[in-house]
Amino acid sequence: MSTQEELEAERFLHRAIKYLQSTFPDTVKEMDDETLKNKLIDDCQTALEYGFDTEADMMMVVDFLWRIPVDYAQLPEYEWVKEILTSQDMDKEMKIDALHNAFATIKALEEDETEESDETE
Repeated sequence: MSTQEELEAERFLHRAIKYLQSTFPDTVKEMDDETLKNKLIDDCQTALEYGFDTEADMMMVVDFLWRIPVDYAQLPEYEWVKEILTSQDMDKEMKIDALHNAFATIKALEEDETEESDETE
């Protein structure tokens, strides 16, 4: 990697860390700087493995990954994440939309269940 590429990568990481700090302050405050940077790099690597290679695309995936459980890949209720990411029938934009739509649906169902259980108590 050239010095210019290294500088650009560091700038990207800096911007991404600032974004994560402002968007997920409670999660970030539980991490030291090295842990945060390593998680970000791991999440970017995940994005790259699924073909998301621009900074904007990677950050869309990183943002999504921060909204779901860290161990999502081992959770049967989150199998849909890998199914969407590995789909051959969708382009990157469609995959991001599908991830966010599925996640929104799950969150809405969870809220409905919570409301229903609150009403029965």
